Amino acid sequence: MEEDLPWENQVKYLGLILDSKLSFRQHAKYNSDKFWNKVYMIIPLIGRHSPLTLNNKVLLFKQILRPILTYSAPIWCITAKTHRRKIQILQNKILRIMTNAPWFVTNDVIHKDLKIELIEDHVKNLSRKFFNQLQDHKNPLIKSQVEYAHTN
Repeated sequence: MEEDLPWENQVKYLGLILDSKLSFRQHAKYNSDKFWNKVYMIIPLIGRHSPLTLNNKVLLFKQILRPILTYSAPIWCITAKTHRRKIQILQNKILRIMTNAPWFVTNDVIHKDLKIELIEDHVKNLSRKFFNQLQDHKNPLIKSQVEYAHTN
């Protein structure tokens, strides 16, 4: 029994919002909202007045918050630089909150001191790791797609 599917401008699939132009603007907004909701939940642990050490705050950031920002990154990394920049701004804001850094401390200094890479670099590493794992995949269909992508 065949049924016509209605045309949609965007669809959410496995937590990734795909739009008709593959701009991922809605996905970036969705990720931002999800990120801030989680921040509000754990702000007593990572906020300015938290009793935790900075190392523990960084650990919480890496384990809880950064995966929200970079979920499905190998797919949306092709998005426009403005959308990727918005995600970097979210990371900058939360790192400033965690460190209670004054206004004159640059984001680069905060990243270097905490040994946290920029979102752009982190996404590149995630994507490299993802595509390297695909090359070693057992499924021949997936492996052939990776080979096709490398030859074209």
